[in-house]
Amino acid sequence: MSKNNLQSKTQILIIGGASKIAREAFKLNDEYEVTGFSKFSKVKKIKEYKLFKYKNISLIKNHMDKIKNKKIVLILMQATSSSNIIINKTSKELLNDINSNFLNFHDIIKLALPHMLKQNWGRIIFCGSSRALKTDVGLAGYSSGKYASLGYCKTLSKEYARYGITSNYLSLGLFDTPLYLSLSKKIQKDLLNNTDTRTIGDYSSILNAVNFLIKSNYVTGSIIPIDGGFN
Repeated sequence: MSKNNLQSKTQILIIGGASKIAREAFKLNDEYEVTGFSKFSKVKKIKEYKLFKYKNISLIKNHMDKIKNKKIVLILMQATSSSNIIINKTSKELLNDINSNFLNFHDIIKLALPHMLKQNWGRIIFCGSSRALKTDVGLAGYSSGKYASLGYCKTLSKEYARYGITSNYLSLGLFDTPLYLSLSKKIQKDLLNNTDTRTIGDYSSILNAVNFLIKSNYVTGSIIPIDGGFN
């Protein structure tokens, strides 16, 4: 591919780029230019997929400034969870969960919005969780953060969809993420029994949804379940 063609590509920026889900996103690199940012990974390269470690958002700001004349897709998927029941959960643990699953995205979105407004085009995609609406024991912080990001996503749509910037929430079910694989076999089985498909998800389902949302200008403020019929 020529340098000129590469420079004209829509830019996908993935926050939480070290996750297993994000690592599948390099498959979109034929059509888009994909760059990932993570607080938890060493800098490495996967084929043409660039992954950078960042300690603060200055690295992300510098990258956005370099691509300011291009269309930007922002995919937000960073998440952690501490699974204490409420009576045992400290305020610090709760805040860490909410920061990771919600608040850490705010300043990054604020960096992207001026560029998107200039282009009169933008896509903001939250890779959220079905646990935003269907919580369980020990998930007070995780579910609170995911629910907050859902409300934030819908507010973004109210404020910016009129300027060509869509915002949508992918409600993800069970995938073979480190969080899922850390659970006991019994809990994994119980969770699978609560899905209509009785299986974990295939990452291609997420990539297909992302590709659809990038190309759709009339889908916004939506919750899109990719959860195998999780109950």
